[in-house]
Order: sequence, then C-alpha cells, then structure tokens
Amino acid sequence: MKRALLVAIAAALLSLGAGNPLTQVYIDGETLDYDLVWLRISGGGARMTIAPADDNSYRLTSIGKSSKSFARIYSVRDEIETFVSRETFSTLHYRKMLKEGRNSKDETTVIDPTTHIATRRGDEIIPVPPVVFDPLSLIYYMRGFPLKVGEVLKFTIIADGKLRDVEAHVTGTEEVDTPAGKFNCLVVEPHMEAAGIFRNDAKSQMTIWYSDDWRHIPVRIRSEAKIGAITATLRSVAKGYWSAEPAVDRQSK
Repeated sequence: MKRALLVAIAAALLSLGAGNPLTQVYIDGETLDYDLVWLRISGGGARMTIAPADDNSYRLTSIGKSSKSFARIYSVRDEIETFVSRETFSTLHYRKMLKEGRNSKDETTVIDPTTHIATRRGDEIIPVPPVVFDPLSLIYYMRGFPLKVGEVLKFTIIADGKLRDVEAHVTGTEEVDTPAGKFNCLVVEPHMEAAGIFRNDAKSQMTIWYSDDWRHIPVRIRSEAKIGAITATLRSVAKGYWSAEPAVDRQSK
C-alpha cells in the first residue's frame, strides 16, 4: 500500500514537473474552444481554460452550452471550475454546476491538502489519498505523460462524493480533421469499474483524442449524457486566458 502511494506521488511530481515544456504552457495560460455536437446535430460550443490562480495553484474551467437554436430543443449549460496544486496537480477545490433541461445541480468539493480530507456540500466528509484528481483536472494531467499505444495509466479521482480508480487505456492512433486543422492523435479511453463519469460499459464511454506531439492537446472529446452522445471538436487554440465563457452564438453567425 505504501509503495503504491509513493509511486502515485512520484508520478504526480514527474508528469508536469519543471522539465516538462507543458508546464510553461499552463503557466502562460491556455484557451481551447470547441464545437459541440449532440446526437449528430451541431448545437453549441465549449471552452476549456487553464491559468495560474496564484503561486501555488492553477485554475481550470470548462463551460459547455447549447446554442440559442438548439436550446429550443434542449437547453444545456454545464460548468466546471477546479483549482489544483501546481506541484502535484492534485485537486484542491472542485465545483460542478449543471443545467440540463429542467434538471440542475450545483455542488462544491473542497480538499484540505494537509489532512487529506474532502468536504462536499459543506458537511459530507470524505478521506482522500495525498494525490487525487477530478474529471476535468485528469484530462489536463494526462497531457504530461508520453501516452504510448498499449499503455495503461492508473489514477484515483473524486467524483460525486466518491473515490474512483480509473484506468486510462491508450488504444491507438487516428487522424482527426477539425476546424483548427488536421491532427495526428493518440486515442485514450478512461474506464472505471463502478458507475460514474467514466463508466465502464458500452453505453457510457468517454474517449479523448490527444494530439500526438509534446502538447497533447485534447483535440476531440466524446462522452455520454442523458440526451445521448456529446462530441467536442477543437475549433481553436490560444495562448493566455481572458474569459471562461464560450462565444457560442457569436461563432455561429
């Protein structure tokens, strides 16, 4: 158990250490814009950002929302904000705000890096390991690994108040054509045994296409939701951070 813990901490320190050029990308800030497709219908946009929050942490955001035209069918606004340690990338603060149709959810999880205790919704206490991720931070954290085909990466995440063991399988390569250009990509499929954001069954699978270069940009992300499959395809990459809000309807004009 102690050996596994030490390995996890060592991996966290090495993945995005000072020698990794991706660390400078995160320090400078990065804004990724995506086109969203629901049920094979173009219906909105998303933006993912990362930038320093202070000397010790990064702030990551992800906002996906339906366009005005698609909202007449089904209105969606899903927002995630997370703060992570700059040293280990371990989650410190995670907030999820979801509005999908008539359903909504707003919950916050705060993790004390000293006591390794997570507090959810203000009063739910969850012991966590020294290095733990959330679904959004894991997408960014995996970018720091070499990502070799056939490799299986193992992590622990906290999602919906529960700890989950995740296995990320690098399954192959694929060329992906996007509005931002054509990319050679590495295909990564995160799975876990229990139900959750990366459920290990045919109906609830997430796939991430990372660019096959040192940046490992998430070029395409496909996941399942109540309304069916959602695919986010990269529209643009920009250095720096200016707003977490995606310009959905301005883009569609």
